[in-house]
Order: sequence, then structure tokens, then C-alpha cells
Amino acid sequence: MGMMTNILEMMQGKVHFYLFVGGSPAIEIKIHNKEIIAEIKNPLLALELGIHQLATNRKSDSYILKQAKKAGYKVRVKYKMLEIEL
Repeated sequence: MGMMTNILEMMQGKVHFYLFVGGSPAIEIKIHNKEIIAEIKNPLLALELGIHQLATNRKSDSYILKQAKKAGYKVRVKYKMLEIEL
């Protein structure tokens, strides 16, 4: 699978971090076993991050998601009771 798989396997169970916008947490990201979980902490700030990603039009982001899924990882987005698998 390549370098992406090696990085994910190396970080598995060890990564737990937040993405901040303006000093406030927007998203919490955890890698546990073969799951990558992005839990939305503040929907407005998460939306701002999403708009920024669309504005910069980074194609590498979708490549990373595809490589993670190809390596057997499940990617989930959670917000309170709502949970979606990508």
C-alpha cells in the first residue's frame, strides 16, 4: 500500500488530536485500530474548515482518504448522536 499505510500503522492507537480554529477546538481526530474517527466539537468551526478546504481546492486530501480506505481503515465522522461513515 505504500507510505500512507506505514504512517497509519505506525500512529495507530497513539494519535489523538484537535483541529483548532481561532483558539477553539473544531474537530477531534482519533486513530484507533483500523478506524479514523473525526468527532465534530463545534459545527460552525468545522464548517469554516470545510469551506477553507474547498476554497484552496486541495486534491491531495481526497487522495489521502482513498489510500486510507484502500489500506482497510474505516473513516467516520461523528457529531453528538449522528455518525456517518465515509
